[in-house]
Amino acid sequence: MATTAGALSLVSVGSVTASVLSAAATGGTAPYTYQWYRSTTSGFSPGAGNIITGATALALSDTGLIPGTKYYYEVIATDSGSVAGNSAQLAVTTTQPVQSQNTFLQSSQLGMLDLKYNHNTVSVEVDSSQVGVIYPGQCVKIVDSVDGVPKVVAVAANSDSCLGVVVYNQKDISYAAGARLEIATGGNCIYMYATGAISRGVLVTVDVTTVGGVGASVGSSGANQVGWAYDKAAAAGALIRIYLKSPSFTYA
Repeated sequence: MATTAGALSLVSVGSVTASVLSAAATGGTAPYTYQWYRSTTSGFSPGAGNIITGATALALSDTGLIPGTKYYYEVIATDSGSVAGNSAQLAVTTTQPVQSQNTFLQSSQLGMLDLKYNHNTVSVEVDSSQVGVIYPGQCVKIVDSVDGVPKVVAVAANSDSCLGVVVYNQKDISYAAGARLEIATGGNCIYMYATGAISRGVLVTVDVTTVGGVGASVGSSGANQVGWAYDKAAAAGALIRIYLKSPSFTYA
């Protein structure tokens, strides 16, 4: 009899953690063994590149995740006769972190400007077509506007040109349609999230899988370059200073 992996369900999620549960496998011959896999790509194929090492129980407490990122989980259940069955994938989106309102703390925050190269910003308004809210550190693109304050929406694809990056302030943690906000453009240095390993000085591109996310520029991927990693190597999930170029452009 074929082995059928159990359904996955979300128990809880935070900005960098997720608790997910798998129902027990059925069919085949007990006992069963389990292995969890995770990816930011829907419909991924479980393998060595996305295995969660040591995650072999029905309950998974996943840590070290990136805020504002959609992850996909899958379990492979194997019976005593080595007959395996895959679960359906479960999508889980981590939350945005609660930003500090402490004026004196001044810890690094997503979307915070740094250094004094430019700090020129542009005042814009979130267009009525925006679905959901926009967060500090997020890339935005301009939409048609008759006059007045430029209207923007969140960048929806890695290939979208980025007009600028939403600047953090100590009052607003998100912006809905109709809200006014400031964006940083070329010449500014701003904190964003590395979604993978990034070396010092390399060009980085938009990565919409994470709010405020950037990835290393690799080949002719079609993703838009937004700037350069300013002063350090970074691992996935780290805040990194990006020296912005604006507007961004697509590879030829």
